[in-house]
Amino acid sequence: MLTRPQRIFVIGVFIAAVASLYLYNLSGTGVLDPDEPRYAAVGRAMAQSGDWVTPHLWGSPWFEKPALVYWLAGLGTLSGLGPDMAGRLPMALLSLAFLAAWFLLLRAEFGQRTAAIATLLLATSAAWLVYSSLCLTDLPLAAFFSLAVAFALPLLRGHDSRARWLALGAALGLATLSKGLVPIVLAIPFLWFLRRQWRRWLLAAIAFFVVAGPWYALVIARNGYPFIEDFFLKQHFARFYSQTLQHVQPVYFYIPILLGELFPWTPLLLLIRPRPIGKDERLRFLTVVFVFGFIFFSASLNKLPGYLLPLLPCLFVVIATEITERSLPNLSRRWLIASSILIALIPFVGQLIPVLLVGKVTSASQVFLAMLPITLGMLVLFATPLVVAAFAHKSIAGGLLVLSFAVAGIYVKSTIYPVLDEQASARGLWRQIQGESDRVCDAGLKRTWENGLAFYRGSPIPLCAQHPMPVRLVPGVAGRPVVLPPR
Repeated sequence: MLTRPQRIFVIGVFIAAVASLYLYNLSGTGVLDPDEPRYAAVGRAMAQSGDWVTPHLWGSPWFEKPALVYWLAGLGTLSGLGPDMAGRLPMALLSLAFLAAWFLLLRAEFGQRTAAIATLLLATSAAWLVYSSLCLTDLPLAAFFSLAVAFALPLLRGHDSRARWLALGAALGLATLSKGLVPIVLAIPFLWFLRRQWRRWLLAAIAFFVVAGPWYALVIARNGYPFIEDFFLKQHFARFYSQTLQHVQPVYFYIPILLGELFPWTPLLLLIRPRPIGKDERLRFLTVVFVFGFIFFSASLNKLPGYLLPLLPCLFVVIATEITERSLPNLSRRWLIASSILIALIPFVGQLIPVLLVGKVTSASQVFLAMLPITLGMLVLFATPLVVAAFAHKSIAGGLLVLSFAVAGIYVKSTIYPVLDEQASARGLWRQIQGESDRVCDAGLKRTWENGLAFYRGSPIPLCAQHPMPVRLVPGVAGRPVVLPPR
């Protein structure tokens, strides 16, 4: 049994490891994904114009998402951060603050061991880490929706209080400011599990509208039907059934996505056992929230990997409860070994990421060549988690695997970010053409490059079909556009 100073030291080690993993080299690569440059650009425009109500992208109103992510990026801009850090640092800090709050709220419900396991597993899962490093709406939605879940847990045990209902409503309000109506749909299971306290929902509704209502009222008052049409009709309802948004995926899309997003803790899914109905209302609630959300997102015609993010915290609590109930010393070592193998592969998988982002891997030989060269550091990172899982005492092996993941994650950031910056981000290409950007035109770039270059330039590069220029940017075979000089 650890003494109080020893517990404080251990907690401090994990906090330092997770914080280092999240904050290290955030701007090591330029903006990625088609959406990150747009969200960061809207936030920058808000900071520069002083208009914190109507989002503007490249000078025109843009109503795809609510304002919270733009406000965070705008505050980063006002703080003097660089263009990449302005949007990313607020996300990383929000994620770390959420993880701390999530641990404290879970500790009050399930005890310190379960709370620590659930929080560390979530913090070191691939999806949570990646989305905490990008200026996107998925992380704020997931954080505030999960806080609403946490505030609902004591209510299920009959620990009713006005403050909890107000906090639940406020968290859902912030989630709605993050990504529109999605958290309201995800919260439908709340209505069933808290149906006996239906009169108290008025408190949550008041807090919800106090938090979310002012921005929605102001943006509608200023922009009228164009906002309603684009934000509600197109971005919400059409996203469920229309193919025009270009994110159509099969109904089973989220099954492999979930397995990847839980990496390296995917094998722990097999720990989950069916439970007798009524054994623990809180675990039933967490399970139903996850299953309901998973079915809802799978039923939607348009699907993106980030949609699952708000469901992961609930799932990791269920997994952590299973681990705690079985007791770490009594848990079979095969669970540790399964996850340790995935952690051991991180340095090699990391070298594949740039290849996967900029092109297709069509053969095993391409996979092997992409993982070369193999360095001494990679071999050490490969061997460490395997040795930990095989020989460390089971009571500490899990914690050591978490630390191994953090070290491997920092290593991957340091080694692949320069490659991503040149091959997958528009920042490297912008450095190449910046000196003659007024003589460049777009000859059919993909959205990732088109939006990324517009972010660094401050406005979209004109299309060659409409404004021919001496220098043309054409799509490259390997993903990165090719600069064609004057003929």
